[in-house]
Amino acid sequence: MIDVSKISVFMYFDYRDFIRAVLETMQSKGLSLRAIQENAGVSGSAFFSRILDGSRPLSIANAKNIAKSWGLSVNESDYFLDLVRFGNEKNVDVREELLRKLLAVRANNQEFALQDSSLKFFSKWYYPVLRDLLPLLPPNMPAEKIGRMFTPVLRAPQVESGIRYLMESGFVTLDENGVYRVEQPIVSTPPRVRSTILRKYHLKNLEVNSEVYDLFTSDDRSVTSVTCSLSKESFEKVREEIAKLREKILALSREEKNPDRVCHVGFQLVNRAKVKEVK
Repeated sequence: MIDVSKISVFMYFDYRDFIRAVLETMQSKGLSLRAIQENAGVSGSAFFSRILDGSRPLSIANAKNIAKSWGLSVNESDYFLDLVRFGNEKNVDVREELLRKLLAVRANNQEFALQDSSLKFFSKWYYPVLRDLLPLLPPNMPAEKIGRMFTPVLRAPQVESGIRYLMESGFVTLDENGVYRVEQPIVSTPPRVRSTILRKYHLKNLEVNSEVYDLFTSDDRSVTSVTCSLSKESFEKVREEIAKLREKILALSREEKNPDRVCHVGFQLVNRAKVKEVK
């Protein structure tokens, strides 16, 4: 058994990052990859190399062998196995459930709970809007009045809980004059975590947009679409153009001197019909 107790598996959302950290520590102590692999009871040419480069997923059976070999406790082993399931899962709904389990375990540790609180930023469609709206308001504006600025309208308790969350997570601060300031905390998470969290956020925004569509006049909305035929190569070029436009819009926002509204700009590039190759 190899002791890796100094490396906490609870720090990770990506099982490959955890394995990489353990391997680097073991190798720094003079152990070879071959010896580590034999000790873990796993077989196959370049086993760990293929796991780490993503060409091969780690099976649950091998994950159990590794957890036992590395002396993980019951709780650590359970978290590690869920980490493997989360990393390998393709179904977005199952992945979301697994992420909730991982976050629930980390919630027992105050340090991780504080880090994870920022992941809730996209859990409510109005959190990002509220963050950008607060600095535009005069000091000490009542929550009820702030809520009426939203489309759809928010209730005062929603505004109050939103402000409390944004402040506790460091997204906004309140100065001595009662004016809110936007902060820019960096939330660094693996792509799987980001995609899992953002999926529900995007779906909710689409739902909200459909609900409030008729509340806007033509002066307050811009909704256009195009249906066209594309090759795979052109599809990727359109994706790149959307990314460039997104950056331009963000640059315009950063340079804005006198903002008077908070907007949500969405782009959708999806297949409506796909010609299958006839075999």
